[in-house]
Amino acid sequence: MSHSRWRRTPALLLLPAAVTGAGVGLGGCGGPGGHAAAPVQSGTIAQAGPFTSAELRGALLAKVNGVSAAVPPEAGNYAQLPEVRAATQSRQGVAVTPKACAQAALTGFNSAALASAPAAAITFRLGGNGVAEVLVAASDPAAASALGGRVPAMCDHYAATVEGKTFQYTVSESAVSGIGEQARMLNVTTAGYPSDDIWSLVYRGSGFVGAVTVVGPNASDGAVRELGRQAYAYAAKSLA
Repeated sequence: MSHSRWRRTPALLLLPAAVTGAGVGLGGCGGPGGHAAAPVQSGTIAQAGPFTSAELRGALLAKVNGVSAAVPPEAGNYAQLPEVRAATQSRQGVAVTPKACAQAALTGFNSAALASAPAAAITFRLGGNGVAEVLVAASDPAAASALGGRVPAMCDHYAATVEGKTFQYTVSESAVSGIGEQARMLNVTTAGYPSDDIWSLVYRGSGFVGAVTVVGPNASDGAVRELGRQAYAYAAKSLA
């Protein structure tokens, strides 16, 4: 695994391996589509929620800035999505300091709680950036639990060593209003590698949770916030 490839995958649960080395200039999005995801822990969900993976796949955006998905949509149990499994494997052999931050820095939402839930994901490549969207079925209590965690203060800064080289990361998160029933933004930056910036907005709706993630030089709070608004609006309308 290359250093560059791994640098783009340790930050958020929702960052798909397919986004690594991809591209995006953000703006308008729309329509149905499907494919995305990221690292996952073992575990099960008590109540999956009312939606099937096929319904979730139909609720994904079809295009970003007029660009179609890089590959066909994925659908199935969250932990079994190809991108989730690939991202899990990409973490092997990576040492994180402090050790307690190994999972904290990888969690956009509680993947253990959602591992067996129906899900769908999609990825896009635009220019030098990558975009991903994922939707996971979850009952309201499970959705609230899945988004209930926070990155510990001690993990605002952490280091990761892969293949003998160490990279420094900074993690920040903030609440976001006006998107779904609850939402927050997570940002991970890599010291010395601004093109590897990661922005991810995670949210919960009625019977599902979702997230959009952008990696690359055009990733920003504003771009991901707008993408999140559009992704949530389309999903909520499709799953109503």
